Amino acid sequence: MRFFFVMAIIPAFILAGCAGNDRPAVLKASGVVTVGGKPVDGALVVFHPQAKDRERDVKPFAKTDDQGKFNLSTYAQDDGAPEGDYAITIVWNKSGGPEPKMSITGEGGPKAGPDRLNGRFGNPGATPLKKTVKKGDANEFKFELN
Repeated sequence: MRFFFVMAIIPAFILAGCAGNDRPAVLKASGVVTVGGKPVDGALVVFHPQAKDRERDVKPFAKTDDQGKFNLSTYAQDDGAPEGDYAITIVWNKSGGPEPKMSITGEGGPKAGPDRLNGRFGNPGATPLKKTVKKGDANEFKFELN
């Protein structure tokens, strides 16, 4: 009986040791993107950490819905973003038409059309969009683009 107890406990310790979690905590963060007052559907929103020691961290991201709304995801869907300062990129591609058929060779797949925002907000080093995710704040962001 003791043998089975030990054999049951060992995997639990191994899994606990392998599941080290040095990820920063995340805070719920959401927002809305509009252009000329109208919601942007299907835009990719990415929050790029500005702290030098976080440049290689996972970047919180989201895709806007038909009302222009989004919920940031970092480690799991809609979990939010770590606290900190961010440069935000937004790319809103025109539809490339119907999706081509997928093939075993890896060819095909959806094609993105040109950025409807003309790349103005697509470069993390040049975007004018800056926001801070802060504990205790609502972390609800509005991006009203022209």
